[in-house]
Amino acid sequence: MTSLMPFHFLLLLSLAAVIGGCASGQGAAPRGGPPDTTAPEIIGTNPTDGTINFAGESVTVEFSEYLNEGAAAQNVVITPIPATPPEFDWSGRELEITFRQPLLPNRTYAVTFGAGLTDLSNNRLGRGRTLRFATGPNLDSGTIRGTVAGVAKRRAVVFAWLVPPGNSRFLDTLRPDSVRPDFVAPISDDGLFSLEGLPAGTFRLLAVADEFGDQLLDFGNDAFGVFDRQATIPQNYTQPVTGFHARLRPAPLDQKPPNLYSVRSIANTRTELRFSEPIDTATLRPKNFTITAGGGVGISPGSVWQTAESRLIVQLHHAPLPPDTGATLAVRNLADTAGNQLPDSSGLQRFAVTALPDTLPPTLLPLDVDTTRSYAVSDSIRLRWSKAVTVAQPDELATLRDTAGKVARFRVVQVSPVELHAFPIDTLAGVGRAMLQLQLGRISDLSGNRTDTTLRFPVRLVPARLRGTMQGNLTDTAAPTSTHNILVTSVATGVVWQLRGVRAGAWEMKGLPEGEYRVAAFRDANGNGKYDQGEIAPWTGPEPWTEFSGTVRVRPRWTVNEVNLVITE
Repeated sequence: MTSLMPFHFLLLLSLAAVIGGCASGQGAAPRGGPPDTTAPEIIGTNPTDGTINFAGESVTVEFSEYLNEGAAAQNVVITPIPATPPEFDWSGRELEITFRQPLLPNRTYAVTFGAGLTDLSNNRLGRGRTLRFATGPNLDSGTIRGTVAGVAKRRAVVFAWLVPPGNSRFLDTLRPDSVRPDFVAPISDDGLFSLEGLPAGTFRLLAVADEFGDQLLDFGNDAFGVFDRQATIPQNYTQPVTGFHARLRPAPLDQKPPNLYSVRSIANTRTELRFSEPIDTATLRPKNFTITAGGGVGISPGSVWQTAESRLIVQLHHAPLPPDTGATLAVRNLADTAGNQLPDSSGLQRFAVTALPDTLPPTLLPLDVDTTRSYAVSDSIRLRWSKAVTVAQPDELATLRDTAGKVARFRVVQVSPVELHAFPIDTLAGVGRAMLQLQLGRISDLSGNRTDTTLRFPVRLVPARLRGTMQGNLTDTAAPTSTHNILVTSVATGVVWQLRGVRAGAWEMKGLPEGEYRVAAFRDANGNGKYDQGEIAPWTGPEPWTEFSGTVRVRPRWTVNEVNLVITE
C-alpha cells in the first residue's frame, strides 16, 4: 500500500533543500576537483571606460567570479579623492560603488582596481585596471607609467601631486604626511603602475606602502620610495609618459634622533666622540665636523671613521691642537642608520685638549680565524684595527704557508679606514694545517706609527668550498664612466656579495657558493659605496638602480654568462 506524505511536509523538505543549497557557500566551487588557481578578471563596467558627460551617482563593475568582499574598499582607488568615502555594495559577482556627494563638474575621474583584490580561493587580481570617465565633455587621458621595486604584494600605491604653475618651491616644501595627493594609482604585484586620466602638467611622484589607507605618508609606519625625477605631461600629449622608477625603502622602526654623549681628546691629533646610537657612515664626512681650540680658527679633520670595536664611537684625525687648552667641537648633518638627524642642540660640545702626542701603533683586533676554528682557503679574512690605518704594498701583507712549504698569497682591499679584507689569490690542497703570516710593518696609522712585527697564526685547513662564477655586462649609457656597485644576493640566506667601483662594461664575480641569486646594480653617484634612495624634503632623487630579471643559478666550478644589467636612467 502506498502512503502519501502530507503536502506541507513535502513543501518543508523542498524549502530545506533550497536553503541548504544557498548556504553551501556564496559562489563556492563544488567540492573535489583541482584547486582554483585562476586569477579573477573584470568583465564589464558601467559606465564604460572613456565615457564623457557622466551624470550618474554610482559605478558598477562585474567580475568573472565571486570575490572576497571585505578587501574591496582597501583595493579600490578613486581620484580625484572623494571628500566622503563612497559606499561599496555587492550583489553576487557585481560591485556597485555609490558616491555620497555629487561629483565635481568638468573633471576626469579614474577608478582603479588594485592587485590585492582576491577571489574565494585567494587568487589575486595581480595587475590593476583603471576605469576612466568624465563629468564634462572632455576626458583627460594623460598617463604616467613606471616601476617600483620592493613591493612584495604589499598594499603599495603611487601618489601624484600636480605641481602648481610657477611654484618653484613646491618640490622642496611639499609635506606628504599632511597633504593628500591629487591622484593615486595602485602598484601591481610585478611592480608596474599606471596613473591614468591625468591632465597636462608636471607631477611630483612618491611610492608609498600606505598601511592605513589614508592617502598620507606616515613616516614611522609606511615604507616609501622617491622617484628618479618628476613627470611632465605636455599639452599636446598623445602617448603615455614612461620610464619612472622608485624603490621602496623599509619604514624606519627608529624615530628617535641620535645624541652626542661625550667628546674626549685621546691625543693632540685624535679626538673621540661617543653617540647614543650608531651613526650612518655615509654622513661621516670631514666637512661635517669643525674643531676650534684656544680661540683660533676652526679646522676640519682630515679623516673620520667609526671604530671597529664599537659602532657608537667615532674618531677624528686632525692637525695638532694647542695642548692643555679648551676646544669646541661643532657637528652638523649627521644622521643615524634610520635617517634621523642629529639635533642642533646636541651638535656643540666643549672638551679639554690633551698634550700627549699620538705615538702608539695601531693594534690588530681578533681575527675571524684562529687555532680553534677551521679555515677554508677560498674564504676572505677580515683585518680590523684599533684606529685608522694605511697599508704599504698591500698584497705582501698576508700569506698562508702550508706544511709542505707552499705559499698562498692574498689580495688586500681597504673597505674602511679601520678594516681590510684579504682575498686569497692562490689555493692550497692536500694538507690539513698551515701558518697564517701577517707583516705588520706594512701597516701604519695616520700619524705614521707602526710596529715592525710579523704575526703568525697556526690554522687548520678544510677543503676549499666548491664555488662558481658569474659574468655579465653592465650598460649605463647616461654615465658610462661613473662607478657602480653590483649586488648579488643569495635567495636562500639573504647574504649579499658586492662588487664596488665597477665601470660600464664586462664584470665578473668569482667564488660564489652554489645556489640561486638575485642580481642588481646601482650607479654610486657620490662614491660612498651605499645605495642612496633619495630624500623627500628637500627633494633629492635616488641613485639609478636596475635588477636582473629572474634569479641566476650558480653551480660549482661553472661560469654563468650573460648576466647583463642595464641602467636606463
